[in-house]
Order: sequence, then structure tokens, then C-alpha cells
Amino acid sequence: MWACFPTWMYPIERYLKVLKGYTKNLHRPEASIVERYVAEECIEFCSQYIECAQPVGLLESHHGRTPGGKGTRGFNVISMTRHEVSQAHLYVLNNTA
Repeated sequence: MWACFPTWMYPIERYLKVLKGYTKNLHRPEASIVERYVAEECIEFCSQYIECAQPVGLLESHHGRTPGGKGTRGFNVISMTRHEVSQAHLYVLNNTA
């Protein structure tokens, strides 16, 4: 008897969209998909041995780092002089309806 288990298809559909984007030759789509996939895998494998290389296809994580070690939650603390504060105040007053 065939058992049907419900699964979430979104990750598979998303990956199929990536593979569909690899298609450049419409007469032989399978060959172009395989060619681009192998090229990406080769670059990924070689980038593991090059220290300054960035991984292919992965976004850089924005979590767990603060810019320059200053501020909290990625905000930089900037101190302004009294003159700069008065200039900013006048700018806001002159440019607000």
C-alpha cells in the first residue's frame, strides 16, 4: 500500500527555480543546467582552499557582528558638537512645512 506523507514543497520548488535559471540553451536545457551546476560546484570546491575567496551563492550573514565594535544592534553612536546640533535644528526648521 502506498503511504502518502505530506511534505512542504517550497524548498524543492525554490531550488528548481534556481536550476531553471541555469538554462541558457533552450534546445538542450538539461545540458546547460548540468554544465552550470558542475561549474558552480567546482568553484565552490576550489574556494575552500583559497583563504580570501567568498563562497559562491551564499549571502553574507549580518548577524553576530557589529560595525567596528561600536554601538548596539548595528547602530553607530555619533557625538555632535553644539554647533552641529544648532545647524541641524535650523535645517529642520527651514525645510519643514
